[in-house]
Amino acid sequence: MLNTMISEYPERDALLGVVIDNKGSDFYYTVGTYPAIKISGEIILVNEGIEIISPVAARDFAQSLITNDQHEKLLEAKNLDFSFQFQDSRFRGNISFQNGCYMTVLRLLSQNIPSIQDLGLPLIYQDITRTGQGLILVTGPTGSGKSTTLAAMINEINTNYAKHIITIEDPIEYIHVHKKSIMEQKEIGRDVPDYNTALIGAMRQNPQVILFGEMRDMHEIEMALKLAETGHLVFSTLHTRSAYQTISRIIDAFPSGQQNQVRLQLADTLVAVFSQRLLKKSDGSGMKLAKEILVKNTAISHLIRENELHQIPSIMQTSSREGMQIIEHDLLQFINDGDITLEEGLKYANMPKFIKENVNS
Repeated sequence: MLNTMISEYPERDALLGVVIDNKGSDFYYTVGTYPAIKISGEIILVNEGIEIISPVAARDFAQSLITNDQHEKLLEAKNLDFSFQFQDSRFRGNISFQNGCYMTVLRLLSQNIPSIQDLGLPLIYQDITRTGQGLILVTGPTGSGKSTTLAAMINEINTNYAKHIITIEDPIEYIHVHKKSIMEQKEIGRDVPDYNTALIGAMRQNPQVILFGEMRDMHEIEMALKLAETGHLVFSTLHTRSAYQTISRIIDAFPSGQQNQVRLQLADTLVAVFSQRLLKKSDGSGMKLAKEILVKNTAISHLIRENELHQIPSIMQTSSREGMQIIEHDLLQFINDGDITLEEGLKYANMPKFIKENVNS
């Protein structure tokens, strides 16, 4: 069970209620300022009837959210990811230290797992879930909706196919129920000590589908490639800006003597890379999801093998019939439709010159 909030902390509960009522995405509680909520990409201070946060208040707030065991881990590692239930809502949290004081950042999670259609994602996302084996990556910065996209894709498999699915997360964000598939969700620190142990254990449980939250180092990338090579469909994430950069980042994580072998593995096992950004709408009413989509085909495999990664964007631009697109496709559409400003689009473009040359005047 996830931590369940109790009503011993009225001020904390009131602040969490403000986040929920205002549909905030993030909440910040740190020393020397007021509590803050991010709404539609803008950070707003909560200062009505609230004092500036003191070191003691920051400590008490953080400790009220976690168990004694979690607090011991926090003191040892100086950083803790966790999740909890508050009333009918769920939050993901991170506690760290700055200037010797506790700092808490919370993210409000959706209670319902959205479908691929709910997110407005193109059909290729649904098609990819039919793949029997290989590596599927969802990439982007923190707060770009990677976990939500992955949850929707896992839900698509769970709803339509009889599979054994294991997710390994830090922490668990969306709770999946058993539908057509058998679902196992393992949380780092609670169910398993670390990703490596969890992945080794997963291989012995004969799943068809494995999701693990993030490929953080060479060993986890190596394990993901091995699982994809041995008949599993593997989902994971990376904090990269583009499909091209994602492939380069994976290869560069290894010593030069191993990189050629990794290129061969990626050329064989990669299924797709979905890179994404959440952009502020020009009217301030919410966010727009911009997507970059790479689907491996013969040409992409060849470029990976031959270390000609710089040519990948060109293939993506000319392969729209296969579901591929560069992120500039969405950015231009949003700009021309008035959904986002030109400035916002240029901020997230991999090829700003392309945007300037093709935007409607």
